[in-house]
Amino acid sequence: MKFHLFIVASGFLLFALPAPLTIAQDTKPNIVFIMADDLGPGWVDYDDSNPDVNTPNLQGLAESGMVFTSAYAACSVCSPTRAACITGMSPAQIGMTTHIPGKAGNERRGPKGGPRDAESLKHLPLDLPSYARELKKQGYSTGFIGKWHLAGEGSIATKNGIVNQEWHPENYGFDSNIGGCAYGQPKSWFDPYRNGTISNRKPGEYLTDRLGDEAASFIQINKDTPFHLSFWPYSVHTPIKAPKDLVKKNGGSNYRAMLESLDTSVGKILEALEETGTLNNTLVIFYSDNGGHIPTEWLADKKASLLEGGVRVPMVVSWPGVIKRGSTCDEPVNTMDFFPTFVHAAGGSTKEITQLEGLDLRPLFEGEAQLDRDALYWHFPHNRMEVKYYMGSTILKDDWKLYVGYGTIKDALFNLKEDPLEKNNVLKDNPELADGLRKRLSEWLAKVDAKMPVKR
Repeated sequence: MKFHLFIVASGFLLFALPAPLTIAQDTKPNIVFIMADDLGPGWVDYDDSNPDVNTPNLQGLAESGMVFTSAYAACSVCSPTRAACITGMSPAQIGMTTHIPGKAGNERRGPKGGPRDAESLKHLPLDLPSYARELKKQGYSTGFIGKWHLAGEGSIATKNGIVNQEWHPENYGFDSNIGGCAYGQPKSWFDPYRNGTISNRKPGEYLTDRLGDEAASFIQINKDTPFHLSFWPYSVHTPIKAPKDLVKKNGGSNYRAMLESLDTSVGKILEALEETGTLNNTLVIFYSDNGGHIPTEWLADKKASLLEGGVRVPMVVSWPGVIKRGSTCDEPVNTMDFFPTFVHAAGGSTKEITQLEGLDLRPLFEGEAQLDRDALYWHFPHNRMEVKYYMGSTILKDDWKLYVGYGTIKDALFNLKEDPLEKNNVLKDNPELADGLRKRLSEWLAKVDAKMPVKR
């Protein structure tokens, strides 16, 4: 099967990946999971919503596979979503419902008279499930590259981002770790990185470029065995910085330059898969850990909000031989779904892992329209006064989304089909519907033993 490679303006390769094979997959698929940081929908050019963004490799990935138009993150901030990815459990069940503070003891105070933040874990417990461990049971080589942010508080006060190495990726089933520590954002975007899990290589080298090189190297080294790579670059988290030449190319925009660098790293991964002959047997996912810190024009609010702009994320999946080229899926999916999807795709079982809250996405990959899911839930009992809806819990069922506040913001009901920007609170017009959703949400919160905010 031949590949068609196009040179694009970025100087990298845009892949037109092969059409699906008609034969069944006979070998364990490689799994590459790319998760951007703080990237909202609308900041990738495959959805045609922002023509100034230069992400041709992501566009090629989208053309080769399936775009998910209703992909959600488990939380509106980073650490809880990352924990949910690894464990297949919701942040509420884990007990990590907000980001781990870089400054020890950093707490956000809410409005006068409002509740205080609920308790939240400061590292990912070692005894929870991990998809990396499960993949190792199936004979996979496993690698982690990028941002972890699950390894203790107080990283800002460290010289190298290491609070406790016991909580680094290699203790959760990953054979190797480059970049993963307690940092929630880079100490430096440029070499020297001041990160104890990345060796300095070339002064002035850009972090995203370096991580992309390491990802390609991992694929080259592990090409002869089933492999899993979690590539979770720090981009496009603050501080917003990029190489000067790339900024100039992008009209002076550091943010668009960061996006192009992220896309180039995706291209390095695709090129390594093609060069090693592993592309046809690799499941590739592109995703983000929460909504954008720079808002999406056609969604309400941004990162940290329980409105759509805080929890909706871009998502593309490519899997030659399984997923139809150029397809689209509108079914709502979320972070916890990756654990069972990866493990089942690898030939493993999750029957004995009773904590899992996600669903296997493979039926959607194969063209089925829906999953057997009752609703999606969020729990964010924390103060983030820079956004409109925080300190609350949310349920999404069909087109209806109910927000339940905890003393600061009034409860709200939105119909996302009729009101995608969540401007019209129709709670008073639909009391029975709201009561039913409220009951389901309360039952879920009790089931997962969610930590609640503290009254003053």
